[in-house]
Amino acid sequence: MPFRLLAAAFMAALLATLGLLFARVATTPVAELNIAEGDFLLMRHVALGFFGGLVLQIVFLYKQPGIHRGLGWGVAGYFVLTLMPWLVLSDAVPGQVSPGQPLLWLFVVAVSAAGLWLLWWPPAGKPPRLRRLAGLALLLLPLLAGTIGGPADGGLIGGDPGQATDPDFGVWRGLALNLLFWLLLGVFSVLSARRVVQRPAGETGADAGPDRP
Repeated sequence: MPFRLLAAAFMAALLATLGLLFARVATTPVAELNIAEGDFLLMRHVALGFFGGLVLQIVFLYKQPGIHRGLGWGVAGYFVLTLMPWLVLSDAVPGQVSPGQPLLWLFVVAVSAAGLWLLWWPPAGKPPRLRRLAGLALLLLPLLAGTIGGPADGGLIGGDPGQATDPDFGVWRGLALNLLFWLLLGVFSVLSARRVVQRPAGETGADAGPDRP
């Protein structure tokens, strides 16, 4: 089972990154493509997608995987790791750790993840309204403590700081590409969980386990 989880996570990360690659190439003029920078960023997304996909594979062991659930988890990953740090930290680049404030970046990610968890999948045994209020408070805390606004010079995957016509073009384009990556990761995580982790119908042999009376 552990090997299957790792294989499914890697498969989802690779497919999501390939989809991101095609989207990046399709939306970037040939003269502005930076192959070296793109390769580095794409390799980073494979690693990020692998760890994110592994978390999803573990979750899917307890929650039946469905496309709608995969899309929801993809949006959650985008919100926590891309959107919230970009909104709060003035030097943050979507999808990357803030170079000047790495500890604050980790704080924003952790608090946002905890708040979203309480709103979406609250622990049992506590009043629902109290849990939701606590989750909402955690989501608002980074916004109240930080400076709202992202960088205006691009620099993220698919972005090009040389876009002289619109300095914000690279940022918004990068946000959209990061959202696409997380949505693809969620969908491919569901498909890989069904194909690799869950035992196919009619499977026989050692993997099928001992016969039961």
